[in-house]
Amino acid sequence: MFISTYKLKTWLNWPPVCAHLCTFAVALSFSSTWRVPRDAFRYGGLVYALILTVVFVVVALPITLLQLAIGQLSQQDAVGVWRAVPFFKGVGYIRLLISILALVYTSVFVALSFTYLLYTISNSIPFWECQYIVVPDDDETYIANATSCFNETFLAPVSEKPEYYVAVSLVIIVLSTLLPFTLFGPFKFMKRILYVLGPIIFVLGIVIICCIGDRSGLTTFYNSADIRNMLDPSIWYGALIQALLASQTANGYLILAGDSIYTNTNIHWTSLIFTGTNVAACWFGLIFWHSVSRGVDRDTSPVAVLVETYKAAVEKELNTAWPILIFILLLLSGIVTMLTLLYPVFDHCRRFGGPKWRYTAIMCSLASVGGALAALAGGLTALSAIEDLAVPLLISIATVAEVLAFLLIYGRKTLVEDVEFLNGKPLASYWIIGWFVASGAVLAFTMWWAVTWLIDDTKWQESPWEAILIVATFGAAVAIFVIFAAISVAKQMQYDAISKLQASFRPSRHWGPRDPIAHYYWLARREESERNLPRTSYRRQLGQFSGNASFSHISNSVSSKSSLENKKRSNSDDWMYTEYRRKYLEQMYPDIIQHSKKRSMSLDYSVVTKANFVITDIHISREATNIVPELNNNNPSVPG
Repeated sequence: MFISTYKLKTWLNWPPVCAHLCTFAVALSFSSTWRVPRDAFRYGGLVYALILTVVFVVVALPITLLQLAIGQLSQQDAVGVWRAVPFFKGVGYIRLLISILALVYTSVFVALSFTYLLYTISNSIPFWECQYIVVPDDDETYIANATSCFNETFLAPVSEKPEYYVAVSLVIIVLSTLLPFTLFGPFKFMKRILYVLGPIIFVLGIVIICCIGDRSGLTTFYNSADIRNMLDPSIWYGALIQALLASQTANGYLILAGDSIYTNTNIHWTSLIFTGTNVAACWFGLIFWHSVSRGVDRDTSPVAVLVETYKAAVEKELNTAWPILIFILLLLSGIVTMLTLLYPVFDHCRRFGGPKWRYTAIMCSLASVGGALAALAGGLTALSAIEDLAVPLLISIATVAEVLAFLLIYGRKTLVEDVEFLNGKPLASYWIIGWFVASGAVLAFTMWWAVTWLIDDTKWQESPWEAILIVATFGAAVAIFVIFAAISVAKQMQYDAISKLQASFRPSRHWGPRDPIAHYYWLARREESERNLPRTSYRRQLGQFSGNASFSHISNSVSSKSSLENKKRSNSDDWMYTEYRRKYLEQMYPDIIQHSKKRSMSLDYSVVTKANFVITDIHISREATNIVPELNNNNPSVPG
């Protein structure tokens, strides 16, 4: 059936389609195409996949809802949301530090993918430099080894082969120069890039699996010997960090997306769709790499997918086009990853950097470039230390601090009311339980992994740098937290230190929805909650304050011009007050309101007339309690 261009454009402009096209693209980032298969090669495919799925549901899903809620409510970034509890502002900057450090090794991986893509186009596989690299096996024959080939070319030490280091460095500089320009302009440009890249990556993956996939590789997906790995804390901690990275809760991207991408979506459904899409993408990545690669002696280094691509091309004698397509898939997936890492940093610079925020953003980008060049010089050891030690520990610290701060200091009851304000429905208790379970799981697995790592004598005797890096990372996180906590306390308006400290644990006056109407009703609901009054039946219509159509009604997106002309003026304070006052009265007095056959001049007048003035005092009891004493004080002639 032919679909017109106009109709296709109309459906693509429908908010949920746009939002979840971004979800689809982000799910196919390096988390599912690079990290998941590498960890599966280390611990066993099926065992790791099952553990990862459980962690997604138990840990990532509740935290996804939390970050979407606070992002959509406050319309702030990972730092700005801490207006709720200013003392914990340093947690937001730890999130930005995670973005910069993750950008360091991601830039190197993307540059390596692009370099091998160009090298494969100009040279057939196996590369001529690697044809004479041989490794003896047990039968005293000689075979080409992909890992040795990589170590002799672009991953070779700088002192031995500087030309390869220079080539990869130039690619890193070019990529880090071009990608930031997509974030200097309106955010719509980045979203349009994600709209295109997500389907392209998925289609490439399907084509590659169908054409060169091998069922024999899938037979090694499960191995009974892998079950013993479940006693290893590394597999649980690795799955935990992978779930937080894949769900984009690690670096503050999801908080920011709550304002920019998922503004007009239901946070409950968005959390479920976002988590489910990431779970499906991770399983897709596992099946892809197990079908493409050989099932014997898979590589487990940080660049395992590159090594397995080279091995598959050599051992299966593939046409050069297939490794080229795999490298293109990895390149596009890496670009998506770099955009999601750059976006929180650049947006924070835009919000707080002043008129010259672009210079600050460029400095942050240059810092990540410098780190990437230094990590590349350090080789796989340096890359692995950053990716597997420093970043995971920072993610754990930031996640535990964030969840516990909102639950225990900001207040569980207040947080639940904020979520209910966004959705207009009561929050199920399992979400609240999930928040506590998620924070406890992250803390428990982190301590299990860290203690096991630190008490291992070999870590200190052979190469103590990794253990020292863990201690240094923890110290840096504590220092960042203390510094910004002190700054937040000093900025409070109270006169003595104790009062300033106490004020830093209370929400700032700037906390809450930015829209004036939404802010008014949000404050009204909080006041009713504090005074234990009947709750006003308020539900924010999605898109009402942003000028966009509601995602819950497709007719709003495809309505004709005539229907738009007859549309009610929903942004009027008077109209909104009247509507929600009517709903409030229907809740309080259903027997009276439902028998009203015609609309009276006043809602209050309708209630009074139908009840024969009997319930007048009940109807205005709340208002009279505050108004009558005030009239008595201002007008002595009125009897008390």
